[in-house]
Amino acid sequence: MSRATQAELLDQRIAENRQSQEIDLVAWIFERARIDANDQILELCCGTGGQTLRMLHSVGELGHLVALDISATALETLRAKADGGKSRALTTVQARLEEMSPALERSGFRRPSFDFVFCAYGLYYSPDPRKTLDEAFTWLKPNGRIVIVGPFGPNNSPLFDMVEASGVTIGEAVVSSSKRFMLETVVPWAALRFGSVRISTMVNPVRWATPERVLNYWQNTTFYDAERKPAFEALLHRHFAEHGQFVNEKWVMMVEMQDARS
Repeated sequence: MSRATQAELLDQRIAENRQSQEIDLVAWIFERARIDANDQILELCCGTGGQTLRMLHSVGELGHLVALDISATALETLRAKADGGKSRALTTVQARLEEMSPALERSGFRRPSFDFVFCAYGLYYSPDPRKTLDEAFTWLKPNGRIVIVGPFGPNNSPLFDMVEASGVTIGEAVVSSSKRFMLETVVPWAALRFGSVRISTMVNPVRWATPERVLNYWQNTTFYDAERKPAFEALLHRHFAEHGQFVNEKWVMMVEMQDARS
């Protein structure tokens, strides 16, 4: 399993962002993406439940949420977080994105089953994201909605600049998923498949008050390089001596799709 999907590293990254972010990402998403009480929801790449719990608490007695992730550890963490009263509305499915349909069928679901398909910060892990979207589309009920959330544009640029200045080469896959994926893959697919596509964006400053907080975040990313840690720390301490804090920027895009084309 890659560093990107390891539950413990994921939790660390989420915690560092959540503690220091200016805008609550979960609140921002669900102020815009509606959840109806009776919705049957499929969440892809749920991780440890960053958005899952908010959706789970929004469904009523007839609603249900299926959370799919590659990591058994992440799903175990999610189940532990779910309240006893709401856990009855949660089904967890361990599978890779390319195994989504067989895994759902083994869990007793039949197409089309879902009013709402949701994925935040995970679709780019698919070996073929367009195929994954096509497959998810087959599980969508008539009048269903799909919402995809991810980074775009200058996302993480302050951090990337310092990491690269320390001598690290950030891989093309990281740069593509962080900056271009939403615009080059998700938006064109949505426009072809749906009559109504709404795009919302925001810039979320993440203010780290100490060098240790920045270092902790970097050490839990996919682009950490232990050999370049001393050089990175030197740059980091120089930055804090001059500025007193490190401000990273999370550029966030949400693509909401409905009115599927026949």
